[in-house]
Amino acid sequence: MSDPAAIVTRFITQFLGSADLVAADATLHPQVQGVTGLKPMGPIDGREEYKAIVTAFVAAFPAQSPVEIIDQFVSQDGTRVVTRFHSRQRHAGDFFGVAATNRVILFDETHVARVRDGLIVENIVSATNLEFEMLMAPVLTPMILK
Repeated sequence: MSDPAAIVTRFITQFLGSADLVAADATLHPQVQGVTGLKPMGPIDGREEYKAIVTAFVAAFPAQSPVEIIDQFVSQDGTRVVTRFHSRQRHAGDFFGVAATNRVILFDETHVARVRDGLIVENIVSATNLEFEMLMAPVLTPMILK
């Protein structure tokens, strides 16, 4: 698969949306770096760490509906893909020590992925996930602000 938009769409819909590890292996470079609130202490370093973090997140927040791509743009040279999507996840399990609330939370995210040789080498997340952030604030604030 060499189409950058298709690579990033698979990464978002299959890996981020449902923790499909085959999709992770097919779309992520082994040394990928990810900047996301799911690892507030610093960037995700490598595909295996990305898989572990997303697997834990999806176990605690399983999808309630398929990921919906809102907008997607590819740079002229095909090395950057910007994707905005919505995801609805149910807080069904413990995450960062916060017990399940059973709430369905809307995640509204924009990812900027850098693609090289058919794999994502960098993914930077910008999100408007206020409900998630407020839910996790008591635990994450001390990690981030130290």
